[in-house]
Amino acid sequence: MSRKGNRLRNIKNQIPAFSASGYPTVYGAPGSVQVRQGGGAVDVKQNLSNYIAPVQLQRLRHDVQMWRQAVGEAENAWYPHRVRMQRMYIDTILNGHVYSLMERRKDLTMLRQWTFKDAKGNESEELNAMFAQEWFDNFIAYSLDAIFFGYSLISLGDIENDSFPNLSLIRRWNVSPERMNVTQLVYSIGGANFNEDPYKDWHIWVPTVNENGTGACGYGLFYKIALYEIFLRNTLGYNGDFVELFAMPYRVGKTTKTNEDERAELESAIQNMGSAGWAIVDPQDEIEFLENNMAGTGYTAYESLEDRCQKIVSKLVLGHSDAMDSTPGKLGATDGDDNPVAKALRDKQTKDGRFIERIVNGQLVPKMKLNGFRIPDGYSFAFKNDEEKEELREREDKSNLATAQIAQTMKNAGLKMDAAYFTERTGIPAEAIEAPEPLAPEDKAQLGKVSNMLHSLYAQPTTTE
Repeated sequence: MSRKGNRLRNIKNQIPAFSASGYPTVYGAPGSVQVRQGGGAVDVKQNLSNYIAPVQLQRLRHDVQMWRQAVGEAENAWYPHRVRMQRMYIDTILNGHVYSLMERRKDLTMLRQWTFKDAKGNESEELNAMFAQEWFDNFIAYSLDAIFFGYSLISLGDIENDSFPNLSLIRRWNVSPERMNVTQLVYSIGGANFNEDPYKDWHIWVPTVNENGTGACGYGLFYKIALYEIFLRNTLGYNGDFVELFAMPYRVGKTTKTNEDERAELESAIQNMGSAGWAIVDPQDEIEFLENNMAGTGYTAYESLEDRCQKIVSKLVLGHSDAMDSTPGKLGATDGDDNPVAKALRDKQTKDGRFIERIVNGQLVPKMKLNGFRIPDGYSFAFKNDEEKEELREREDKSNLATAQIAQTMKNAGLKMDAAYFTERTGIPAEAIEAPEPLAPEDKAQLGKVSNMLHSLYAQPTTTE
């Protein structure tokens, strides 16, 4: 074969081979290179990342107009796409404040204790051990990401030792929620439907609710956050420019020299001044530092806008503007029932916990059974609500104490609370104390004689010196 033919064959071997069914084969000819996207399993039916063509997504600099265009593309009546939206999100998450809020929100669920139990509340140690692995933690994390990105398509991958060690995420800009498929190229219409064979038993689709009925799933929290993140990003850039222009002294060199070499020496001395800058100049030369009075308070405009945007983003993610930055001694420092920060975090935790429970019980467990996992019927995944039970107990104790204090007040006033009413209010079994019958006069006399006799028997003798 000619040298040209060898080069063409080598190029061909670098490209995944496509079968008649429309998805790439796992391996080509001997010695060929299989291009894999995003890691995970190599079999395309178990991992649709291998269906996607190896084309890099171009990152762009976003502004408010592009933020509006992203939702317009997603709401297109005939050919909706999420490419602009997801391209914007992968820049939104680079903001340190946004990423910290996302991690805090996920930690509220990731750090909770969970279990598998039957309808009677009996826990299964065997199932708990099966799921207490890294792959399951990754599954919960990918599922929680859907709250921010709008959706997640998770590849279960290969099965090894009753686990999914190659569990991975399908990149979202190649996923079409409206068409329920994965495309080889962005903006393609046709693709592999992940709800059909041979892919459906190996992929978990995690959508969110669409708030305005314009698509198959929601846009995620990042769409609301992205507007403020764009302002935050621009503010940081403007603030950097301000510091360069007004906060840093402007160096000016004055000289009467006309020789280019001599002028270059002065220029170099001014230009290269650092923490220990110095210069040797002639008496007629001068180096001056000009400062701007605006540097004293001009930065406050940037700080104010940044603070306002961060507070709004904190409200969107955690439910309260102080949920991330509260300090001891101020609002948010304690976990009392009346604390709005603690209540907001508990509400988000409960809401996200129910979201994960539905995904695990409604999709993950049934597909694991189809793939041969021995999971008994009647058991379901649930987060432990130890904190919620303790909070309920504290509220009950506080209410019961108030009822008991009322009963004590009534007794001091010569009244008596009905035992049945007390039990109904508190749930504590109670009965009235029976008062002892008064002693007859002869009984009192006899009791006095017995008392005197006992006193004489046990009285200690006195000694005199």
